[in-house]
Amino acid sequence: MNQEIGTLELARLYERQGYYQDAREIYLHLHSQKTGTEIQAGIKRMNKKIEDAGFRSEERVFFLFEKWLMLMVLRHRLDNFIKIRKRLF
Repeated sequence: MNQEIGTLELARLYERQGYYQDAREIYLHLHSQKTGTEIQAGIKRMNKKIEDAGFRSEERVFFLFEKWLMLMVLRHRLDNFIKIRKRLF
């Protein structure tokens, strides 16, 4: 991100659009130039959102892995039923 175009408005726009890393970089750059409660609050919000997003992605991976594992078990059972059916008919 080019720090020369980093403004508070751009940081807010990135935040609204869900680009938390980019918004955080701009807030940090602005904080190095000047301090303000709005800038500090923005940094705290972005840190929390980035942390929460990482936690949710870990939960999502766990959920998908669990689904995949269940599908593998069901596929194995289906294959066994197909083999049994072939022997019976």
